[in-house]
Amino acid sequence: MKVCTISIYKWIGLIFWITLGGLRLNEAWKNARVISALLAAQSGLVAWLLATRNSQAVEASWPQKIVAWASVFFPMALRIHHETRFGQGITSLGLLFVLWTMVTLGRSFGIAPADRGIVRNGPYRLIRHPMYLGELISLAGAVTRDPSIWNIVLIHVLFQTLLLRIRWEELALSNYGIYSTQVRWRLIPGIW
Repeated sequence: MKVCTISIYKWIGLIFWITLGGLRLNEAWKNARVISALLAAQSGLVAWLLATRNSQAVEASWPQKIVAWASVFFPMALRIHHETRFGQGITSLGLLFVLWTMVTLGRSFGIAPADRGIVRNGPYRLIRHPMYLGELISLAGAVTRDPSIWNIVLIHVLFQTLLLRIRWEELALSNYGIYSTQVRWRLIPGIW
């Protein structure tokens, strides 16, 4: 009988994402907020996917893990004081795109760069890093809702971490060269 062991890091991650999902769901319920409900769904999906993901052949370095996890936490530091329907709409569209990407990734999902296999369906038919595009769209909506200096600087730092993650993920994936010839655009169709 094979016994499945879960590392302490995976347990900490699961507890974090489940707790965050619960807090976001409570916020959505109390204040009837669509964005909080989408963020709760995202947190729950992250917990599920991290618990069930494929094994990886190569482990990411600690600096890569730190940058990847930092880019996960940066959006939580946004300060949104003013809400607009336009900004909420953009944020919701970006989050829906992220959720679609996560569902498409399924067991290949991870935070730190690793080779868990190349996914070629769903949004990955169109661009190579659709989750990051969804994140940028949702964060653009947040900055539209409250374009403070703090939020703009935070988005700029997050964008830089996403560029690093893109580079590291492309280096980690075997057969990435073939995939990059099949799907032309990295992040923004028609531009890059």
